[in-house]
Amino acid sequence: MAPEVVWETIREAERHPAVSGGRTHATRLNALESLLATRSALQRQARSGIQVERRQRLSPAEFFTDYYRRNRPVVIEGLLEDWPAMKRWTPAWMAERFGDETVEVMAGRDAQALPDFHADRLRRDVPLRELLARFDGAPTNDMYLVARNSLLLREAFRPLLEDLRAPEGYIHPDLGGPDRVHLWLGPAGTLSNLHHDHLNVLFCQVWGRKQVWLAPSWETPWMANERGFYSAVDVLAPDTARFPDFARVALHTVVVEPGDTLFIPVGWWHALRALDASLSVTFVSFEETPGLNTCWQEGWLGATPQEEHP
Repeated sequence: MAPEVVWETIREAERHPAVSGGRTHATRLNALESLLATRSALQRQARSGIQVERRQRLSPAEFFTDYYRRNRPVVIEGLLEDWPAMKRWTPAWMAERFGDETVEVMAGRDAQALPDFHADRLRRDVPLRELLARFDGAPTNDMYLVARNSLLLREAFRPLLEDLRAPEGYIHPDLGGPDRVHLWLGPAGTLSNLHHDHLNVLFCQVWGRKQVWLAPSWETPWMANERGFYSAVDVLAPDTARFPDFARVALHTVVVEPGDTLFIPVGWWHALRALDASLSVTFVSFEETPGLNTCWQEGWLGATPQEEHP
């Protein structure tokens, strides 16, 4: 081809709206990644900055000022002392009271590398006592009752709400609304791999212990976020040869004990593994907050919003 034809073809391609839009989009993404990289570098200079603080009887005013609005995690002790659930909800009591009730679990999780991506395929209805029977065996990730099963919205399990108390000043007192409170139940060994939520979560541990890994929201470019809100990295055995950027992420581990409440800020990456048979309750309706939460709004750079995690 003649040189003048080649150059005119190139100039015509550069004037195409797709190329012009892509260039603008790439510039904005590069600026955003540069900002996050700077914050990540500052974080690594002061690793203590991601230590999860423990606070006794933290007042709601301090919580919203120092943690919720600053997008910082914290473990709060003493918020669950008035919960009847803390004394009543034992595996034996639940088996006696609800053992014959059918619950929806995710079963066959061990056969999937990333079971949370296959939630619909893994759905299975079983009597609650079948799930509770797994608690006596070896640690396993094979069967787990997770939040998306909305157990507390079912009529048979509504009495459980009477044993909960919305932490006063933190959480909206109406627990009857849809998706305001969720329950997680499983044997030792259940794992929710690295992901971030699209809203803030108050995570309450009723019994059992959970190990939690946390990484700040500004580490997102290095989290191998290939699908939805999930990372492709296995938190138990990170493959830094496949995901070399993950090596720079400043992960911190905290163990949540029975009676502990963990605030997981919106956008913060986290993974949770049950060290014992475990029951957890989560809230998402925060007082003093417009719309009861501050949500992760995707698409502001023109990207397609990603699906919510299970």
